[in-house]
This record gives sequence, structure tokens and C-alpha cells, in this order.
Amino acid sequence: MSHTRGNPVDSDAAPIRLLYAEHEPDDIELTLRQLEKSGIAVEAEPVSTREDFLHKLGEKPFDIVLADFRLPGWTGMDALADIKKLGLDIPVILVTGTLGEDKAVECFKLGITDYVLKDNLGKLPVAIRRAQEEKSLREAEARSAEALRESEARYRGLVHNATYGIYWVTIPGELLYVNPAVVRMLGYDSSEELLALRDSSALFRDPAVRKRTLIEYMTTGRVETTVEWKRKDGKIITVRINGRRVQDPKRHEECVEVIVEDVTERLALEKQLLQAQKFEAIGQLAGGIAHDFNNMIGAIIGWADLGLEETSADSRLHRHFEKVRQQAQRAAALTRQLLAFARRQILEPRDIDLNQSVTETLSLLEKVIGSDIEIKSKLAPDLAVVCADPTQVEQILMNLCINARDAMPDGGTLAIETSNIHFDETYCTVQPYARPGHYAMLAVSDTGTGMDAATLDRIFEPFFTTKEKGKGTGLGLATVYGIARQHGGFIHVYSEVGIGTTFRVYLPVSMSPAQVPERLEDSREIRGGTETILVAEDHEGLRELALETLKNLGYTVLAVPDGEAAVLEFERERDRIDLLVLDVVLPKMSGPDAYSHICELKPAIPVVFATGYSADIALINEAHRDRPILQKPYSPRDLARKIRDTLDKAHLVAQR
Repeated sequence: MSHTRGNPVDSDAAPIRLLYAEHEPDDIELTLRQLEKSGIAVEAEPVSTREDFLHKLGEKPFDIVLADFRLPGWTGMDALADIKKLGLDIPVILVTGTLGEDKAVECFKLGITDYVLKDNLGKLPVAIRRAQEEKSLREAEARSAEALRESEARYRGLVHNATYGIYWVTIPGELLYVNPAVVRMLGYDSSEELLALRDSSALFRDPAVRKRTLIEYMTTGRVETTVEWKRKDGKIITVRINGRRVQDPKRHEECVEVIVEDVTERLALEKQLLQAQKFEAIGQLAGGIAHDFNNMIGAIIGWADLGLEETSADSRLHRHFEKVRQQAQRAAALTRQLLAFARRQILEPRDIDLNQSVTETLSLLEKVIGSDIEIKSKLAPDLAVVCADPTQVEQILMNLCINARDAMPDGGTLAIETSNIHFDETYCTVQPYARPGHYAMLAVSDTGTGMDAATLDRIFEPFFTTKEKGKGTGLGLATVYGIARQHGGFIHVYSEVGIGTTFRVYLPVSMSPAQVPERLEDSREIRGGTETILVAEDHEGLRELALETLKNLGYTVLAVPDGEAAVLEFERERDRIDLLVLDVVLPKMSGPDAYSHICELKPAIPVVFATGYSADIALINEAHRDRPILQKPYSPRDLARKIRDTLDKAHLVAQR
């Protein structure tokens, strides 16, 4: 069945005739809706089987073929093969869920025009227009080649105004003609200036690559490959070249006509996509490990705290407990870094002034940076307020500055800068994590050793480090990356070997200009009580720790290992229980689900949810999101204060 969608931007233009090989109706609807939204009018014919596809090809002409890479019983590449077998010139664009880099390169080599991922359909209109342009150019070239003997001027005009780069070159490499697109692509002022190079080898980053393309041309009579060119300003770009044999009408000798497309941006985006997918996979692994470690580390710290309280300060056993506690705290810090990279830390954001954070951190840094490193700061006086966790912002700055210090073993300059930045949609199309809007920028620059491209590709991976063994965990920059991403920001890095490195962290500007006052450290005395508390915790060590801590403070404690047991225990003891302590993630039934069941029996029962994983908070019912959260790993003091505060508030509410 045919689908006509959208209104063309040019009302006189006919709809694009689209043959769509896809077996999922929802995907078809989403794709057509995206094209309609972009102003592209299409007359679409969806098919799901190869037989229907071949039938439609023979029934009427089509401008574009869209195809999923994997279809029941056949593939998008089979569709391409059928088109070629019939001798048709129809661009094929893959619209697929996933496609690895190697597979994408293979598809391009076989003749696929382009590909678009289903979770990024916003690029499909551009791909369709580009495919139409490419097809139009091929058709124009064919017509021009036929009419070359009759009208060289007409052909010259077409080449001169083409959006793709076109140049003519002799077999030895002498440039004969370049169109304006090539001139713009390479950054020259005129075609005469570019032709003055004479030898086309000067265009290539590696002249030896030109020799290899010549060998390919001499062998096959054509050349089609991707190479690196060097612009006039020295910048390297990646281009796709497609050359064929033609006759130079002036010299009456063979030369090569080459069509050039700048694919630098496309390849960069593909690389960024692959890196983002890699970081997401690593982040999920790191977050999962850290989530489980939180429970074990919390139990170790808690038991060490109890041991310290029950032994005299001058005893040998007290010192042993102190050592255990110190090592456990180091492990907890490592866990927090892993959670930060995985963007699963529980944040306490508030409106802060980055300039103030920089000033306060610099006073600490001067003691650890070293006298051989000069610290300079350039802070924007009108810097916008950002909504961020101040502790995490300090962590970003400390990690970047310590990293800069280590990159300058012989001394140098450390520069810290802040400024206001606005990113438009154009910039955000080439920066995968950026969203249009206003940002506060924090830059940390050094004049150190710098990094090569291979190192830059890996610097944000957990446990990757260039430092010698035993120095550095490789989590500093991974932590910075995770914190920035969790705050809705992103990082840009520029580095040159022997010159230095600049990290720019962009954090979204707060919607509210107000600032929250600094929170003071809680120094209140630990207080107990006589209430009855139901604790649901699946980790045995933490469950025993909570039981011991709360009993020592005078509470009556009922401890269970899962959510179902918590509900059953409450049903038996509902009149005795004054407060619940529920881990968010529990076997059999989650803490929030257990709480919802318990609230049906006693709606006003106070609760404290325990978690060390920000993603777990999403499990809490919207109606209960304002309930207290106890962040793991917690100390016995944290547990005691949170429970006493919650009970006191519940008593006040009951008295009103």
C-alpha cells in the first residue's frame, strides 16, 4: 500500500518516490514522520519480502530505496544486489538499528550510498538530499560526457558550479583544472593559486598514497578510495575520491577526472558514535561493579567504626581497626570514582558560582602543585551560575590540575579560565553530547608534554594511564568525564605533543540565578531512642551492622533480607513498627514496591531508602520521591542521624 506524506518545500516539486524495505510498521511510521517534519514530501511503498521488493521495482520507477540492514529471510545488501542486477541507478540508504564501522566500510565499498541509525533519524533527510545530489551529479556527468564533443563550454559550466569537488589531472600528476568546490575545500584563494602547485602529490598528506592510487588507476582504469589531503593552512581533511579516464580536449591525451567529497565530518561523527558506545558499555560494567562493592565496603567501614568505639585509643587493636577503616575508605573513594564515570553517583546539586569554586580550590592547589609551576587564572566577572554538586565540581578541578602538574615534570604554567559560552544547533551536530543552549566553561591548560592521537582516544577510559606503574589509578580523567556527563555537560580536549594540553569542561547554565548557602558539617551528638525499626537489607554484613548499631542506641530492630519478608514482617508487627529502613534494590520485591504495599496498611509510616546508585532512585514511586535517602556506603553515625532525624520529623507531624 502506498503512503504519501509531507508537503514539499517547493510546491511545484513532485514527491520523492520511495521504496522502503522494512518489516516493522512502527519503524516505517517513525521514518515517514521524520521526513514529513523536515519538509520532504514522499510517495512511499513499504515492502517486507524480497518478492514484493522485486515486483515493485519492475512495476514503476523509484528515486530512493530505504532498507533495513537485516530483514526476515534477506538483507538490505540483497536489495542493493537486485537493483544492480536489473541495471537500475537508484541510491540505497540503509536505515538500521546498528552497523559497525567495519561493516559500514564494506557496505560503502559494495555501493551503499549512505546509512542512518534508527535512533538518529534526524540525519535521514540530509542523507536523502545528498543521495539525490549524487544521483543528479552522476546523471549530469553522463549527459555531459555524451555532449562533450558538441559543447565543451556547457560541460565546463556544469563542472564549475558543482557542489562536489572536481579536478582533472594527467597520469604523471600535473593538475589541469580544478573547480571552485576543490578550491574551497583546500582553502586556497583561487583556482590559479591551486594550479600553481602543478604536482597533485602536494595535495596528499602522504605523497606515497598518490602513487598507490595511480597504481589502482593503471590496473583498473578507475580509482575509488578515501585518502587524507592537506589544506593550504596545514589542516588535514579526509576525502573520498572517484576517478575515471577522460580525454583532455586541449592536449588530446588521456587524463583522469576526479570527483572529490569531503567526508572528514562524517568520519569524525562515526568515530564519536563508536567511542560513545564503548564508554557506555564500560560505564555499565563499572557501575555494576561499584554498586555491589558499595555494600561490602559499607559493611567493612561500619564494623571498623564500631570496633574503634569499643576499644581504647591507645590499644593495639584500636590501631588495627583504624588501619582497616582507612583502607576501606580508600576502596570507597575508588568506588565513588567508578560510579562517577558510570554517571550513577547520587548528586546533591545546587546553584554555585564556578569562579568561587576555582578560587577556593586554588588555595588548596598551591600547596600541592609545586613552586616550579606558575598558576594563572582568568575568571569571567559575569560568569553564569550553574546547577551542580559543589563537591563534584571540586573533584573535576582537582583531577585536571593534578593531571596537568604530572604532565609538567620540569615545571611550566598551569592556566585556569572560566567564560560564558553559547552553542547553536550547528555546533551540536558535530558534538554528540552537546545540546543547544548556554554553558559555563571551565578550562585547565598546561604547557606540559602533551598527548598524541592514540592517547587522546583513550584518556577517559577507566584504569588507562600513561604514568609509570604504581603512580596513578587511571581513574582521574574517567571521573571528570563521568561527572561532566552526569551534570548534562561535556568535555573537549586539545593537545599537541611537546606543546601542552587544554581540557574544557562545559556545564549547563542554571535556570535559576539564586544561590543556595553553603551547607555546614553536621556536628550534632548522636542520639538513640526506644522506637521499633524494620530494616530490609539483602547484604548480610550491612544488615548485621545496622542491627548492631541501632540496638546499641536503644532501638528495637527487626531485620529481614528481602522485600517480601519486609511486607510479611510488617503485617505481623504493624502496631509496633515506627520506621522502615529499606534498601532500594532487594530480592523478590524492591524496597519501593515493598513500601507501597506497606503504605496500604499504614499510610503514615516513615521510611528511609538506602542506595549508592543514582539509577536506583528512578525505581522509587513519584509519590514517595521526597522520602529520605541514605547514601551507601554509610557509617553507623550516618545511619543513626538519618533515622533519628526522620523519627523526630514524624513525631512533629503527628503532634500537629
